[in-house]
Amino acid sequence: MFSSKELAPGTVMKLIAEQPHSWGKVEASWHLAVGGGMARLCSPVRESDGVIYVRAQDARVAEQLDLHRRVIEGRLRELLGDHGRAFSVV
Repeated sequence: MFSSKELAPGTVMKLIAEQPHSWGKVEASWHLAVGGGMARLCSPVRESDGVIYVRAQDARVAEQLDLHRRVIEGRLRELLGDHGRAFSVV
């Protein structure tokens, strides 16, 4: 048995990507895409047509999300396919 700290992040991403689409998968994918620290400051609130709507704690967090948008959206596409093409901060 392996602890979660011993699993490679790529392996965890692959396991999540293979799961059927659900709101839990969206939440887990968001956490992986932005990292634990940022995930405590923003969270997905709904999803529609491949866009994940995210609530940010404040304008500073929203700015950081925008600065890292390409990386975050790339990770979401890897995990969610067409269900995670983009995100929007609300």
